[in-house]
Amino acid sequence: MDKRLSASAFEQAAGRLNIAARPLDMARAVLVDGEAQSAVAKREGVSRNAVCLAVNRIWNAHSEVPEGFERVTAILPKHKAFLVRQWQREAVERLDAKR
Repeated sequence: MDKRLSASAFEQAAGRLNIAARPLDMARAVLVDGEAQSAVAKREGVSRNAVCLAVNRIWNAHSEVPEGFERVTAILPKHKAFLVRQWQREAVERLDAKR
């Protein structure tokens, strides 16, 4: 399974880290733009492992679940899914306000 993030999810994850511009750009190319890690490594003149490390840092920051929260995957009717997405946005806003 390819790891992919929306641009906004990527920015949220990156905002939790202290990461230099080059690895950030490499991770964005893979996670948001869908480029292959090997292609990014070749273009940037680095090892595939260097790209993999950058990607994993962002992915791990994205995947963290705050204490008191739980990640849930469900198939719902559209109107219920809308409500769940709204709850998620509100929870993120509350978390961001605490930081």
